[in-house]
Amino acid sequence: MAITANNPLFKHFRQPAIYLKLPSQGQYWDESAIDLPASGEIPVYPMTVKDEITFKTPDALMNGEGMVNVIQSCCPSIKNAWAIPTIDLDPIMISIRIASYGPNMDITTKCPHCGEENLNTVDLGTLLDSLPAPDFPAVQIGELTFNIKPLVFESLNKANLYSFEQQKLIMAITSSDLTEEQKMEQFKDLFPKITDLNIMTIVNAIESIVTKDGTQVTEEKFIKEFIYNCETALYNEIKTTVENIAKNNKLHPMNIACESCTKQYTSELTFEESNFFA
Repeated sequence: MAITANNPLFKHFRQPAIYLKLPSQGQYWDESAIDLPASGEIPVYPMTVKDEITFKTPDALMNGEGMVNVIQSCCPSIKNAWAIPTIDLDPIMISIRIASYGPNMDITTKCPHCGEENLNTVDLGTLLDSLPAPDFPAVQIGELTFNIKPLVFESLNKANLYSFEQQKLIMAITSSDLTEEQKMEQFKDLFPKITDLNIMTIVNAIESIVTKDGTQVTEEKFIKEFIYNCETALYNEIKTTVENIAKNNKLHPMNIACESCTKQYTSELTFEESNFFA
């Protein structure tokens, strides 16, 4: 909603609650997607009522539009949230949560040893300060050097949405009244699409490939053609490399002591929009 310049209530509008230094420091961003201040810190505002309602709308969350709208509302420096590198996504969401509700968040986890549920409070401010510095090293495999980059939110969202739809389709086929032969025919049509999804995820994670003679290939169509035509062993090595780099740049799991059996266990910290902002 456009703001009226002479509104006498203007000074009472929401103000930035915190300032976030992006882990990427602006690297991997499209220049048109963010207006990064000279300080490298973007202002983060609390959510509005409209933002909170958005996070309670399943369809808006599923297709990613809701998340994009809320991020751009709370972080006006971000002009195109679809282009957010995934290494900045969790810090941005944590910052919006802190700006809106404060630094403490209760999470419930189940002990794998005794099955007891444990309630713990996470200090999101401390968590934000302890985020690992992004590391996307160049990796040499054979005669080729691969420069890896984080996915952007749009690619991640499309992959997740497509994967969800395919899983639903697999369940529908499995539980249908079709004969086994008919089910196999359905799966034959489905599996190539899943394979394409997995391959494109790897393609989108490669910034460039440098050959032995120093030629640098950055065009997506050439990288895609290479990934589709390289040997399986090489593809698997690239895939493992990309997955390991992504894993190393994720939030570290939380260490928890069970109140019931006193045994230690770890729990992944995942931020689902539907409950993270409930």
